[in-house]
Amino acid sequence: MKKTLSLLTAFLAFAPFSSKAESKAGGLQLSGNIDVVTGWQHDDSNALGTPVGGQLGWFRGATAPKHDTFNFYLDQVELDLNKTYGENIRMRADIDLGRELSGTGRNTEGFNMSLEQAYVTVGVGGAELLVGRFNVPIGYYVVDRADNPTISFSNIFNYVTPANATGAKLYYSFNDLVDLNVYVVNNLADSVAFGNPIAGGTTVNPGGLASYSAIPSYGMRLGFNWGKDNTKSTVGFSYAGGPERFGCNGGGSSCNKHLTNLADLDFAVKFTPEFLLAGELVYRQDNSNILGIKNDKVWGGFVVANYDLNEAWRVFFRYGFLQDRSGYYTATNQNMHDFALGLGYQITDGAKLKLEYSPTIFDPRGTGAKTSWSHGFAAELAYNF
Repeated sequence: MKKTLSLLTAFLAFAPFSSKAESKAGGLQLSGNIDVVTGWQHDDSNALGTPVGGQLGWFRGATAPKHDTFNFYLDQVELDLNKTYGENIRMRADIDLGRELSGTGRNTEGFNMSLEQAYVTVGVGGAELLVGRFNVPIGYYVVDRADNPTISFSNIFNYVTPANATGAKLYYSFNDLVDLNVYVVNNLADSVAFGNPIAGGTTVNPGGLASYSAIPSYGMRLGFNWGKDNTKSTVGFSYAGGPERFGCNGGGSSCNKHLTNLADLDFAVKFTPEFLLAGELVYRQDNSNILGIKNDKVWGGFVVANYDLNEAWRVFFRYGFLQDRSGYYTATNQNMHDFALGLGYQITDGAKLKLEYSPTIFDPRGTGAKTSWSHGFAAELAYNF
């Protein structure tokens, strides 16, 4: 950690740079955000131990019977570096700093620092080729909590879709209305703490990275965009897949015949400058290459509404549903219903506050376990610089 910070300090000291507000061609641009969260959550006596469960799941971990917490958390301190080389080459690195013991493992990944993004892009005949680590273009919710309308993430983001990956991505805009992202990556679970760590791996890959196939995974998003500046809207159709099921490196060529398939539809429609309706639908199937083990399936969706009361205040609401048909993704064969209701306040340019109440219902599917629920209040203060 000290070595990394020393190298970063030396780089910033000797590199010509400019602030985000006054950019110079070729100069190093610095931006980022600081995000803090505080909240309380209660799990009832029937809690199932669901990872990333409830309002504060990314901070306090799995649900537990009769579990109450009230804490303060450092979500992240993010430093973004951008530099251009001529007209067609650009470099970017997003460094997430935090404190694992009083923050979120989603950003720190077992350490106090995580490299969220680091890539180089090259303009090629009207398209943009990116190579490195990048935010995967899929779904509605994004990695940085402050850039979402709610404090809590959707369970689709928590358990099903990738957040970050390492590989290559090609972006092409056909016109103002249609664009396309196509990517090839090492694996889809190389994310900012994707899922729940189990035995050195994640929910969707309990064997850890060493169990992935050497064959890359792949994906695409076709986007349709319309509207003026204050009513910009989009609909995206995404597909991702590959040999994501764990055990592939030791499973022989049969792994390449038992692939993961993930289909996703996201939308964000601004009916008026004040009213936004957004949401997502997803279906994922991880096909097993092990005799006697069934293919795992999960599907779900959510809708989120946001209404700006005035230039400072807004209200938001979300309802989401997720069905894990085998327990492969959420550790229990269950249906999950999550809600979020809250207020947002724009303190000043770049600074905002959110207040949210979020209950989640966990309904086991034929396991004999009892339905449980968790609920909590949270406040988030974020500043973009």
